[in-house]
Amino acid sequence: QSGANLLLVGQQDVGALGVINAVLVSLAAQLDRQSARFFILEGSAADSPHAGQLQKVASALPHEHRNVEWRAVPEVISEIAAEVQNRIQADQHDAPARYLFIYGLQRYRILRRQEEEFGFSMDQEAAPKPDKQFAEIIREGPPVGVHVIVWADTLSAVERTLNRQTIREFDNRVLFQMGAADSSNLIDSPLANQLGFHRALFFSEEQGLLEKFRPYAPLTEDWLAEIASKLNHP
Repeated sequence: QSGANLLLVGQQDVGALGVINAVLVSLAAQLDRQSARFFILEGSAADSPHAGQLQKVASALPHEHRNVEWRAVPEVISEIAAEVQNRIQADQHDAPARYLFIYGLQRYRILRRQEEEFGFSMDQEAAPKPDKQFAEIIREGPPVGVHVIVWADTLSAVERTLNRQTIREFDNRVLFQMGAADSSNLIDSPLANQLGFHRALFFSEEQGLLEKFRPYAPLTEDWLAEIASKLNHP
């Protein structure tokens, strides 16, 4: 389905991690191990107490996944973009789902829009750039089962990577506390300016839904072990 991506924006990194953990586990609970593959780009700061947790969660699940290192980002983005194009050309809409998780979009400079996007490029034969391939995955991936889940700390970070048209391909959005102007740009409402620190808004333009909720905390070791046990031994 077009637009079936999820964008999270706000400086509450722990709350964002909790939501993304919940999304990852929920997908794993709904889909058998042959029906989904996860790609994890985790941009946590090295000194964060939660660094590596998203990768740890993915590793505990029975589904195939890849924890993508910094240097491998262009390769993986190219691989996913190629798979999207292959599925489109084959009119394949029932292939196993692919989910690209990016925690900390602001840290992935390789995905930012390049200057030549705004001018004429003389090199028409140049290899596709990661920024353009990433935008292509967001726009064209959902109808063929490839989806993107992204957290960025600010709207400015999102706009450095994606243009307005591509941002609209995220029908599902989660907003943490932010300025009224940024909130209005993202959901046509300043309501995120009124959120407390432990609250967030879920917005879906297609469903006409705007709902306040309290994000989950990051998974504890005990709960992760219980989930992993149930999913690995149903």
